[in-house]
Amino acid sequence: MFRQLAAASSPDEVLTGFRPSQLAEFLEVVWSSPRNPVRQLALGPELGLLHDDMGRRDVLDPLPAAAPQPPHPDHEVGWHHLVYAYMLENTRLVDIFRRVCLEWLTGERLPLPSQPSQRWLHCTEQLFFGAPWAYSVRAVTSTLRPDAAGVRRNAYYRLLGMDLNHGTDDGQVYPYVKPAVANREFAAVFEALLIEVWKAYVNRFTAVSENLTDDNAIDTLIRRLREMLLSRRRAGALSREEFDAVTMASWFHLTVESNTRVVLDLNAHASGIADRLAKIGELVGVPAHARSDAYFRLAEPLSMVLIAIESDDVASPRDLYDEATGRFTPEMLEIITQWSVATGRNLKDPTARVPISNVLRQLPVSPAVSAPVTGTASPVGGRVGALLR
Repeated sequence: MFRQLAAASSPDEVLTGFRPSQLAEFLEVVWSSPRNPVRQLALGPELGLLHDDMGRRDVLDPLPAAAPQPPHPDHEVGWHHLVYAYMLENTRLVDIFRRVCLEWLTGERLPLPSQPSQRWLHCTEQLFFGAPWAYSVRAVTSTLRPDAAGVRRNAYYRLLGMDLNHGTDDGQVYPYVKPAVANREFAAVFEALLIEVWKAYVNRFTAVSENLTDDNAIDTLIRRLREMLLSRRRAGALSREEFDAVTMASWFHLTVESNTRVVLDLNAHASGIADRLAKIGELVGVPAHARSDAYFRLAEPLSMVLIAIESDDVASPRDLYDEATGRFTPEMLEIITQWSVATGRNLKDPTARVPISNVLRQLPVSPAVSAPVTGTASPVGGRVGALLR
C-alpha cells in the first residue's frame, strides 16, 4: 500500500516526507475504504460492515493537501495477501531494518543518517516498533500477545501452514503460539497445483504425443486451496493481522526496492533489490537469505494468484496456463520458476508430478485446544520440509 502511494509521487517522498501520525491516518483511511466487491463477497457477505467496525473513522492528522492522497471513499482499494508479507519476511527484511533502526537510534557505528533518513527512522520506529495507537486497526498486540513478530508468525502458520525460515538473531528457535488448527497441507497442495499448471503449459500445443494436461485436477486443487484458506478467515479472522503484516512488509519493500535516500545513506547502492538488502544486512550483522531474490520475485505474483483463488476469481484452469487468454499465466510462470529456486526442487522436472490422490489425503485435524507457546527455526516437515530454506 505504501508502494501504491509512492506510484503517485516518489519513494523518497513517502518514506521521508511525513510524520508517523500522518502515515498512520493514511492506513486507517485505506482500511475503511471500499474493497474489491468480488473479494469482499468471497470473504463473507456481511464482512464489509464488520471490517469498518474494526477501524477508526476519525482522522486526527491528515496528510497535507499537496501530498499524495489516500484513495477516494468511492474508489475500490486493496492490499496484498498475507503470503506477500510471509515471502518478504523470509528474506530477513524486517530483522535487518530492525537492526538498522536500533543502530541509528543508539549509536554511531553506521554511517550517520541524513535529515530525510531521520524522518524515515522516526516513522519506522513509531509505526512498526512502537505501541500502536488506541483504536487503530493495526493494534494487534496487547498483554495477551505482546510480541508483534510472534503475532505475524502465528498468522503465517494458521493460514499458510509454514514457519519462517529463520529463528532469532542468535539462531535459536523463535517462541510463539503455534496453533493446533492450521493449513498444514497448504504448501503440498499449492505445489501440486504449480506442477499441474506447468504440465498444462508445456502441453498447450501438443497434437501428436499424449497430452498430459489435467484440467479436472487443476480445478480440484484450486477448490481445495480456496476451501482451506477461507476456513481460516471466518467472520473476519486474520484480517487485521494480515493488514498489519502487509503494511510493515510494504514499508520496508519500498525502502529497499530502489536506491532511496535511506539506501544511499547506508552506502548500499546496487542495481538489484536483493543486492541492496545483502549490503545492508552485512553492514548490521544480520545476513540476508541467500535466496532473497527468489522471495522478492515470489511475493507479488503469489499474492495476486491467492487473492484470485480465495475470491473464486479463476474462471477456468486455462486462466492459469493459456498463453493467449490466461489472466494469471505470467504470474504462474514466474511463481513456478522462483518457487523452484526458493525450495531447491525443480517443479519443471517431468518426474515431479504426484498423484492427486496422494496430495489430497486429509491430514488429521488436531483438537481445538490451547496451543503451547512454541516455535521453530525451520519450515514445516514432511514432503515440503525443504520449503523456503
